[in-house]
Order: sequence, then C-alpha cells, then structure tokens
Amino acid sequence: MAPNGILVMEAITTPEQRYETYLHSTDFINTIIFPGSCCPSLHALVDAAYKNSCLTLERIDNIGLHYARTLAEWRRRFNAHESFVRNSLGFDDVFMRVWNYYMSYCEAGFHSQTENCLILVFARQGCRALVPLCETRSVTQATPFNKEEIENWMKDA
Repeated sequence: MAPNGILVMEAITTPEQRYETYLHSTDFINTIIFPGSCCPSLHALVDAAYKNSCLTLERIDNIGLHYARTLAEWRRRFNAHESFVRNSLGFDDVFMRVWNYYMSYCEAGFHSQTENCLILVFARQGCRALVPLCETRSVTQATPFNKEEIENWMKDA
C-alpha cells in the first residue's frame, strides 16, 4: 500500500453482543453457502487490523438496512428471470429454493440488524489523503459525498 494509501472494505459483521455465541455455532450461511466462514464482530475486525498492520480506522458506515433492500431487489429480479436461470444457466428446483432461501435469510438478518453490512475506511498512520474529506464531514454526518468530490479526491490521492 502506498504511504498515502487507503483501504475501503465492505464487511458483513455480527453484532458484538452475539459474537461469542456465534463463534461456537453453525448456521445456514457457514454450513451451506460459505462453509467454514466467519462474520467477525466490528471489534474483532478492527482489533485484528490494529494488531497486524499500521492501519487506523478513519470511518464506518453501516449500510445493513440498505443492503436488506438490495437483497430483496436481487431476489425479485432473480425470480422474474426464472426461466432464463433454469433453461439457459441450467439450475434446478433445489438451486432455486436454496438461492431464494439464502436471499430471504440474509435480507431478514440485515433488516433485523442481527447482521450488519459495514463500509470501513482504513488509512496508514500519518496518511494525509483523507484530511480534505475529514475536515469537511464527520463520521455521523448524513450528507454523502458527491461524485465530483470523490473523483477529485481520487486524483490527488
């Protein structure tokens, strides 16, 4: 990573209150969809970054509720193209049911906030690339950056 480099990460996380229990259990996702996977807690993720790198956390956005809506739309579109999925891609009834369950399961998890979808921005310690953004916006401010601001910032980074 360049000295002024940043890392933008999207991570599906488990709320801290459920994390210890989650670590010692199995569910549909870590058994069927992503065998052996783990959705860390925010604390576990940030702690690993701090212990194993020179990165610092600069920003967090929780887009879980938006992601629930995205999953609902993906499921709707998938089902609207069922004949294409079956005939052109060759998927059977079992796949169709599993995929619909997967989308619904995840949508419910994000909607109920039993899972989170976080966007995390990490930077190297001493990185000045984010200063123009940080000086004008706070982590909790709801106003998003516009496309021109981001493109100008990316040219300078």
